[in-house]
Amino acid sequence: MPNVDVLRMTISELSPKIQNKEISPLEATEAALTEAARLQPTLNSFITLMYESAMEQARESEQALVRGEYRGPLHGVPIGLKDNLATAGVTTTVGSKVLANYVPEEDAEVVVRCRNAGAIIIGKENLEEFAAGATSNNPHYGAVHNPWGLDHVPGGSSGGGGANVAAGITFASLGTDLGGSVRLPGTFCGVVGLKQTYGRVSQRGLMVTSFNGDHIGPMTRSVADSALMLQVLAGNDPLDPSTVPVAVPDYSSFIGKGIKGLKMGVPSNHFFDMLDSDVETAVRASIASLEELGADLQDVNLPTMEYIGAMRISAMADGVVTHEEFLKNHRGDYGPDVFYRTIPGQFVLGRDYSKSLKVQRLIQEEYLRVMQQVDFLVTPTAPVPAPRIDATYIDINGENHRVRGAGSGFISRNTSPLNAVGLPAISVPCGTNRAGLPIGVQFISGPFNEGLLFQVADSYEKVSPSQGLCPLVSVGQ
Repeated sequence: MPNVDVLRMTISELSPKIQNKEISPLEATEAALTEAARLQPTLNSFITLMYESAMEQARESEQALVRGEYRGPLHGVPIGLKDNLATAGVTTTVGSKVLANYVPEEDAEVVVRCRNAGAIIIGKENLEEFAAGATSNNPHYGAVHNPWGLDHVPGGSSGGGGANVAAGITFASLGTDLGGSVRLPGTFCGVVGLKQTYGRVSQRGLMVTSFNGDHIGPMTRSVADSALMLQVLAGNDPLDPSTVPVAVPDYSSFIGKGIKGLKMGVPSNHFFDMLDSDVETAVRASIASLEELGADLQDVNLPTMEYIGAMRISAMADGVVTHEEFLKNHRGDYGPDVFYRTIPGQFVLGRDYSKSLKVQRLIQEEYLRVMQQVDFLVTPTAPVPAPRIDATYIDINGENHRVRGAGSGFISRNTSPLNAVGLPAISVPCGTNRAGLPIGVQFISGPFNEGLLFQVADSYEKVSPSQGLCPLVSVGQ
């Protein structure tokens, strides 16, 4: 039996024990792999488990400690990778039959950084096909199940990572976020999901991505762990033109600072317009808690959000270009949801694409103006708790909204705008609905100000009603 007490720890709790040789990397890794194998039939959260290479990494990590070579807080810590991040010598499917046998020759830059920091990679995690959707109902590798309710989605497209972190299999998982695909598993699985500023983390080695707005970010069990992960991931990559050579602060130094006197902006439009009643109640309670912690409430207005739908035009065109080669040679291998989301992009006119980018610029300018007035914004992460896996539509105030496939942008309506503007955003658990499913609150800060984001999120996390709650399916259960 694995040591389930080890698997219940956060990285912040585990890493000093590894450093002090109270817990070995081998013990932590073997426990994680055993639990991954045990829960795989229930959660279906992995596409590839890397048992042999993970144990080899763990033995090397153990030997490094004996030599006195401690590499930092991730040393010996088991993590997972979304299966659209390139791993040298390991099949990387992007969740599609199209790439079922693809084996990259090089690791993605974020994988290199995690390895260099001593993290143990235990597997490649299940996701929405081609990372294009919010459910992780994969037509080729099967649906990922939410550990809080097995009949419900874990969010997408990084659903396997969200499920693994929530269930206690991985201590952190790397996902990718083009419209909320790290933050949505965060809110649906009751974990912390971070999308840092666009340009803060290298995208090199992220496969079949958009050319505009994709991010690689961590899912963790605590805000402090998110800060530790970003510390490793952040920084300029001279081979990735999307990264920006901005100094990387000590993110952990922002943990525990408090938020007294900070200006908290609450948008008066868009983000609270269409909400499940339990979500609204939980997020409004979060705002009240932040006021009690000393934040000053200020209503803000974002009128250009009325036109946020225009971002879909450029995204559609990007999607056709990204998939062009695969559609030409492997059209029959696509699942229907991704296929019918992608094909319409071929009808986007150049004029409309340019108008979409113009609207994006106007929305970016508006957010930057608002961030001059407040220190951070607060919104619901998603308008609803996790839908059922078999749901086609969800009903909000008498209106049906599509859950997956073409026209299914409702679930990501509060997360995708931040991909368009590039600002950092983090989802933190803020309670559950009446059925016991997690709800998340989203905090947003100014560009390259992730330290303040951690400061706010950590302060709230300490008073969140989610503290102490566990999913139905987790380590030892």
